[in-house]
Amino acid sequence: MNQNQQIRASSEQGEVKGELRLDMDRTKQTLRLINRIEDGELLKGLGYELYQALFPDQINARFQAAIAGAQANNHSVRLRLIFESPQLAVLPWEFLYDKQTNTFLGNNTQTVLSRYIDVPLQKRDIKAASLPLRVLVVISSPSNLAKLDVAGEEKLIKEALGKHIKAGQIELDILQEATIRNINQKLREKTYNVFHFIGHGEFNHDKGYIALVNQDGTANLLDDERFTNFFLGNNSLGLIILNSCGGATVSDNQVFAGTAPNLVRRGIPAVVAMQYPIFDNTAKIFADEFYRTLALGYPVDAAIQTTRNAISMEVGLDRRDFATPVLYMRARNGIILDVIKQEVLDPQPQNKEPKINQISMQSLEYPDGSVPLDSPFYIERNGIESLCYQTVEKPAALIRIKAPKLMGKTSLARRIVAQGIKRNYQGVYLDLGGVNKEVITNLDKFLRWLCSKVSLELDLDNQVDHAWNTSFLGSNDNCTAYFRKHILKQINSPLVLVLDEVDRLFPYNEVVEDFFGMLRSWHEKGKISEVWKQLRLVLAHSTEVYIPLDYHQSPFNAGIPIELAEFNQQQIEDLATRHDINLQDSLLAELRTMVGGHPYLLRLAMYDVAMRKTTFKKLLESATTEAGIYSHHLRYLLDILRDAPDLVPALKRVVNDNSGVELDSMEIYKLHSLGLVQRENNHVTPRCQLYRDYFRRVL
Repeated sequence: MNQNQQIRASSEQGEVKGELRLDMDRTKQTLRLINRIEDGELLKGLGYELYQALFPDQINARFQAAIAGAQANNHSVRLRLIFESPQLAVLPWEFLYDKQTNTFLGNNTQTVLSRYIDVPLQKRDIKAASLPLRVLVVISSPSNLAKLDVAGEEKLIKEALGKHIKAGQIELDILQEATIRNINQKLREKTYNVFHFIGHGEFNHDKGYIALVNQDGTANLLDDERFTNFFLGNNSLGLIILNSCGGATVSDNQVFAGTAPNLVRRGIPAVVAMQYPIFDNTAKIFADEFYRTLALGYPVDAAIQTTRNAISMEVGLDRRDFATPVLYMRARNGIILDVIKQEVLDPQPQNKEPKINQISMQSLEYPDGSVPLDSPFYIERNGIESLCYQTVEKPAALIRIKAPKLMGKTSLARRIVAQGIKRNYQGVYLDLGGVNKEVITNLDKFLRWLCSKVSLELDLDNQVDHAWNTSFLGSNDNCTAYFRKHILKQINSPLVLVLDEVDRLFPYNEVVEDFFGMLRSWHEKGKISEVWKQLRLVLAHSTEVYIPLDYHQSPFNAGIPIELAEFNQQQIEDLATRHDINLQDSLLAELRTMVGGHPYLLRLAMYDVAMRKTTFKKLLESATTEAGIYSHHLRYLLDILRDAPDLVPALKRVVNDNSGVELDSMEIYKLHSLGLVQRENNHVTPRCQLYRDYFRRVL
């Protein structure tokens, strides 16, 4: 069985795409072998196979370039793995092995590896954790399971952390009677930064279980959903460590089934879990090294990386121990404790490894895709957010967001989902831009995909194959019936459903009429049906809707229209302030002249200036050249134009005419969707001076 998936890799140099190809049967056979024997070459073989799959030619070249650039500045590369395929998420990517450099990426301190979960939750208000870190260790040994040496476990953890406790860096509490009541009481008595569980865990029927203790001493198996309830509303807890068998195991058919990812999904910023049984010696090395680096103020992903490296040096590379700790994280910069550094345990300088630049990672944020929910660099748009939040609370709401690419549609859409979740609604965000063409061009396949994907995101059983009645019902009827019976009735709460990049469907006439007509019918049903009132639809698109839809069957003339404009002067100044840029700098005004109020172009400039990579003067001088910071973005647009030569003459006319020109409606439609032009009455002008100067030169 081959596993082929599309991959997207993003870095400061832009985004590249490729295809992951993996022989799953061979990989699973190797995994069975490493469970039985200790063989360093076998581990390298597995790691290299995973590496080749994850880093095909173009993506590998970009990755190696990123490493080279980071090394030149004594930085590390943060490698965040985001999986949509459950079959891929279940694999031990911590074994990734680069044959060229003879290193496992999970150990190499020049690459910081984590499994990133981008969930639509509001920002966790993590309280700054000054030293000592407050750690609660829970040791659970039910009488009817394999007996743990509780006294030995307590001794081991105290020995591992003893010097940190003595130095005043860690305050340790240990709970041995691991009942639900006792754990709840401990968490109420004191504010903890870290929850460290030692005990049994298992994984059955797509659920992770943690073995606590009943009053009679027998096992009380809490599934991942009940276990997460310990931590609801606990805003001080930045990290959970699960030292238990099966803690890191995930389902092979549901991405978020499993204890560790479920904890992150429910709001914990970072979870470290074990994907293999961990031996006492390794557990001691783990605790000592991990807490030491965490207490020194390292981001959690950097701390786990140095810990894997320490384990590999102590235990060896022929055993799988070094890849046992798995980090699931939703904090983009790895800062989950905000530790105030004090005197380090070892007064000698630590020059063994390049450190992550704390200023760039913690304070600033490279503009890469949508703005994270917890980002301080998101700029609100004069009441638009409030309007959307109020609208989504109304039964059968429909919100239509329109803006060219890179203007903030996705960032706003994700915040609407987060607002719904904050009100205990269910929320699903789907990006149609990433759906395979063979699916999106076939109505029945596409609607089956939609139902399956929403079920998956809501952790509902996928009943599509069983429920689809092709004998008597058409595709729209089947999809509508499925949403009503197997989704809306099952969740028994409002559902905020975001469909981003819906203009991906516009070229396919065989799909658009039926699909968008169905969405409009769902909206209309919500006016009379209690079940359909639960559905809150958000549609986001880059282009004007030039598709032949009957007025009464189109969702694009119903609901609340939202059109995102460029940043105004006040918003630009707000963004500059957040980047600690002097508002009196005269060149800030020149930047606005060059890029207008374009959110992405502004953020990219301010990031580089704030990082001291350049100055406004140098940036403006080189803006339209191959040496400028916008070169990748401009080449990306140029490549698109070369694939659409019919647009080149139209854009030439626009950039060479200073007063604006009139164009054919379809030309306007296509150029506007790319974000290249703006309309002023009946005339079209370049969106900004940057585009005028660059395309006047290269076209």
